[in-house]
Amino acid sequence: MAIAGAVVVPIKKEEEDRVIDKLNELDGVEVQQAGPKGIAVVLEADDPRTLKKISEKISKWEEVIEFELVYFNWEEC
Repeated sequence: MAIAGAVVVPIKKEEEDRVIDKLNELDGVEVQQAGPKGIAVVLEADDPRTLKKISEKISKWEEVIEFELVYFNWEEC
């Protein structure tokens, strides 16, 4: 199981709700809280490769200016 904590920064504050809605639609993504520095999320997947794919997908959204990984843990089952 791979788990990561990240901060997603919308390009504009006005885009925050839209980004949160899109994040909530993704499997393995849980929105924790939105604050002045961005949206805190937890990502969970079976392996690090899947987490990387999810991260890259979010990073490419036009509403997102930055995706910052702040925590990563991976344990083999």
